[in-house]
Amino acid sequence: MGTMTRFKDLYLSPAPKAVLLGLVILIFAFSPTLSHVSQLDLAGTSIAHPTVKQPRDVSSWGKMPLFFIANQGQLDNRVAYYLSGSDKTLYFTPGGVTIALADISHNHTTGSRGEHAHSRYILKLEFMGANAVRPFGQEMNQAIISYFKGKPGEWRTGLPTFSKISYPNLWERIDLVYSGNVDRLKYEFLVQPGADPSRIRLAYQGASISLNQEGQLTVSTPAGGFNDDAPVAYQDVDGERVSVTVRYILTDDTTYGFSLGPYNQNLPLVIDPAVLVYCGFIGGNDTEWGYGIAVDSTGNAYITGETFSTEESFPEIVGPGQTQSGEMDAFVAKIMADGSGLVYAGFIGGSEADLGSSIAVDSAGNAYITGNTQSTEETFPVLNGPDLESNGGSDAFVAKVKSDGTGLDYAGFIGGENGDSGNSISVDSSGGAYITGYTASDETTFPDLIGPDLSYNGDGDAFIAKVMSDGSGLAYAGYIGGSGSDQAKGIAVDSNGSSYIVGMTSSTESTFPETIGPDLSYNLGTSDAFVAKVNSAGSGLVYAGYLGGVSVDEGYGIAIDSSGSAYVAGRTSSGQASFPVLVGPDLTYNGGSSDIFVAKINNDGTGFVYAGYIGGNDGEFGYAIGIDSLGSAYLTGYTFSTETNFPVVGGPDLTHNGGYWDAYVAKVKADGSGLIYCGYLGGENSDIGQGIAVDAEGSTYVVGATKSNEATFPEAVGPDITMNGERDAFVAKVTYSPDDIYTYLPLVVR
Repeated sequence: MGTMTRFKDLYLSPAPKAVLLGLVILIFAFSPTLSHVSQLDLAGTSIAHPTVKQPRDVSSWGKMPLFFIANQGQLDNRVAYYLSGSDKTLYFTPGGVTIALADISHNHTTGSRGEHAHSRYILKLEFMGANAVRPFGQEMNQAIISYFKGKPGEWRTGLPTFSKISYPNLWERIDLVYSGNVDRLKYEFLVQPGADPSRIRLAYQGASISLNQEGQLTVSTPAGGFNDDAPVAYQDVDGERVSVTVRYILTDDTTYGFSLGPYNQNLPLVIDPAVLVYCGFIGGNDTEWGYGIAVDSTGNAYITGETFSTEESFPEIVGPGQTQSGEMDAFVAKIMADGSGLVYAGFIGGSEADLGSSIAVDSAGNAYITGNTQSTEETFPVLNGPDLESNGGSDAFVAKVKSDGTGLDYAGFIGGENGDSGNSISVDSSGGAYITGYTASDETTFPDLIGPDLSYNGDGDAFIAKVMSDGSGLAYAGYIGGSGSDQAKGIAVDSNGSSYIVGMTSSTESTFPETIGPDLSYNLGTSDAFVAKVNSAGSGLVYAGYLGGVSVDEGYGIAIDSSGSAYVAGRTSSGQASFPVLVGPDLTYNGGSSDIFVAKINNDGTGFVYAGYIGGNDGEFGYAIGIDSLGSAYLTGYTFSTETNFPVVGGPDLTHNGGYWDAYVAKVKADGSGLIYCGYLGGENSDIGQGIAVDAEGSTYVVGATKSNEATFPEAVGPDITMNGERDAFVAKVTYSPDDIYTYLPLVVR
């Protein structure tokens, strides 16, 4: 197979939950049916850290309803709408509601990619003696769902979502309405004057029911269950709400209705069984990972990554069963600037494994995604270019998503006959997309054109390619590397169209194309980080050089300022005796397996403005970097080190949360001499930050993945249950102001 890359699984180690400051959470779903993105969810408690002030205003974040997704041909035509979560999928049909529960009595079996299997238990809630009514959506949400899979004619785009669905006249003059928010699905019966509420009867197939001491309806299956709260009923009389006595009444161990006290039969009556708890984490039933993030000029966040959660077929029978999840897809999602909703979400992929590794956004709000794919043109959504045919192994891909999320302007492959991976993408003001990554394909099959180097150098090279603004082809493409192994991890583009690349290499100066700097000598370790600037024509290098010491050094993230200075981040195991420390933020290696490094390179590439460490005595990775207009750098990645030796300062969380590692976010002073803030993001299990973006106000957006469940990952609403996915993606927004006011807004992609 080709070079399809994914990070290793996160391993778990429980530890006490840390206190978080100023907490508001927004959760949105990657569904195991159509979209993998079906619900946004709020956890709204604020918890103050004793050393900082409360956030000023986070009230607009996360006030979102459930997303009922319309079926427009993506599922069995019996399904009108559906909701999806990590442990439940609900299908709404004319005859009732089919509920697919994750079967916690069976372990998920995990084999190689494409062999993830899921046990689920199916039960059905039937409307007894009811009319055959197909529900309709009410209160359309702004968010849309799209599937870019297969040929354009097979796509399902712009699928609408609704806050409510209604079954009108389900029984004579009795309507049933489903709605909800946060982590709960609400249903209520609207009984018109003169209607007979005793006709309301519901029955479960595949489950038994009982009443507990609180008057709740307990639904039990071999795969677990849930409760409906004790019902309430009321009428509006002369502008006042008047309660009506009501309780569940069971006909047998599967069928129930309602017993009502006296009420005015000349007025409408509402019977509200309160809530069906929707079991906490909402999202795909397998694994999601967020890799790339971008923010537009108005603060909308765009993310991409991978998901193994699938479109599961409508179940035919009740009882236990198993579904095969198949391959992973790339996903893309856009989140409103105030966090109050999802603008769109969709999938890009074919029948094999597809991964979105990086995302960029232009001034018009079009999103550009790169990654890698093992799918061929038979199932991958190729359109316009740059290459409409797969080339063997795995290919890099590039796709441009329209600003409204309803379609692709182009999608195509970049690669040769061996493994190719698109690791990072940037876009210029004219809509040209610049992609860098790794290739094992030589010049006989790789689409080398113009440069900067037209000859493959052996053992894997970094590559750079510029895609024309219409996506129809490449403006240039070429290699960067030597006789060793070379891989590019990050790219940025300046206003002149010059591109800046960071990565890692084991090629020495005898074959690597070093020129000018910042360091022209390989440093004898297992690998050095490298930094290179490619001219705007793509024909050659303005500068290229090493960054490292005598141990392992790897570059992962790069950003540039308006003067052309490059800021790079990565990880190093080299001590200060050989690593080019200068100014800071920390001039002393901290021990452990590796430290984060951050460095600023002057605009001519000849040397460093600053270079230093961030870390503790255990181990850290620096995965991504962003900068603001004042030249402060922001980093994310992960750390094993606790607050006893990791340089926590300010926030957002000053206490390590246990597990294998926590994600972190750090802001470096503009002169590199120290940290403005540095803190953790995470729960008691493993959390990792993969991408970072900074908006015009200096707010920081981090994307990554977590194995921490809702009991310890910073969220404050939702039942305490076990997370069902293998891992989930998260997005967090962190803001800081000079008066020491922080806001921490984690969004968890379930």
